[in-house]
Amino acid sequence: MNKLSILSLAILITCESASSFAQTIVTSDNLPQPGSSYLIQTSTADITGDYVSTGADYLWDFSMLDSNSETLVEFGSLNDAPNIAQLSFNNSWTNPDYFCDVFGPGEFDLEFLTELGIDLPVSISNMLSYYQTSSSSFNLAGISINIEGFDVPVQYSDIDEIHPLPLHFDDIISSTSAYELDVPNTFNYTTSSTREGSVDGWGTLLLPNGATHDVLRINTTITTHDIFTQEGSDPFEIDRIHTVYTWVGDGGLPYLKVKTIFGVTFSVEYQGEAPSVDTSNTDGITAITPNTFRPFPNPAAIGEDIRLGGADSNSKWEVRDSAGRIIKTGSGTTISSDGLKPGTYLISNTSIKGKLSKPVVFVII
Repeated sequence: MNKLSILSLAILITCESASSFAQTIVTSDNLPQPGSSYLIQTSTADITGDYVSTGADYLWDFSMLDSNSETLVEFGSLNDAPNIAQLSFNNSWTNPDYFCDVFGPGEFDLEFLTELGIDLPVSISNMLSYYQTSSSSFNLAGISINIEGFDVPVQYSDIDEIHPLPLHFDDIISSTSAYELDVPNTFNYTTSSTREGSVDGWGTLLLPNGATHDVLRINTTITTHDIFTQEGSDPFEIDRIHTVYTWVGDGGLPYLKVKTIFGVTFSVEYQGEAPSVDTSNTDGITAITPNTFRPFPNPAAIGEDIRLGGADSNSKWEVRDSAGRIIKTGSGTTISSDGLKPGTYLISNTSIKGKLSKPVVFVII
């Protein structure tokens, strides 16, 4: 080998080593910690935003995101969790499989029932999620819910492995989860999910106010099967599919989180301060918040007209079936159910100002 070849090889090895060294790695130290808090901004779900593109050593520029609202998300030590929840999630002696490191606010899956016009017969509040780290993954082990003033812990029968630990570029994400919430003489709710995806990018994320973060990008598709049975009624089953893009680094929670249904963006959240906006020429108006969008009646019978609350005469809507196929489009405030078979559908609405609603579930019976 001549000197030039040796020099070329040395340069190549050096560049590859430098590139490998630059890649972000997420460890348990980079996850939410007890006593920590994170400022989360909710941004307009811009249908023209490119949240899909990714790659190695990639630059994602979302510095122009706006903020419609902000929330301070706080995580606590298990010693501060509800007492009865500690029996499930803070008990390494008798319940080691569910021993957790931290707890924080959770999202209750039954919220989708309100979109179907189903009101829960009891008051539910203060949902909390309980997280654990193992030698190989970051997990959601269970939840607790306050029902009519009483805290109820729910252990996942199949613990949700959110992603591997430590987390690297090109890691595969594949897990299942399940739990059941039974309120005697009131209702029963069972849910099971699959989580499939990968770490499909690494690089630099730009956010408002000049914030810059070294991140990994995770692309995950979550498929959920729910069964809700109210006392005295037949079981109601629904399948849901959505894709979540998250940009994670050393920030505890993701720096950016985007949710889509069948490629339609309906939720954008990022971590950090709200952008500074010059409102001198806008009379103080910085953003337009979409109206609440809801079909009624829901469920609807075949042949019944469906009215679209929050839409106007210039609104454009589209209806998709459970496989994500567009089967009906139109404009205005009313949809005819003629031609729709009994089943579950998704409808989304775009206003004259270009504001896209979150896709809403409706049912034809």
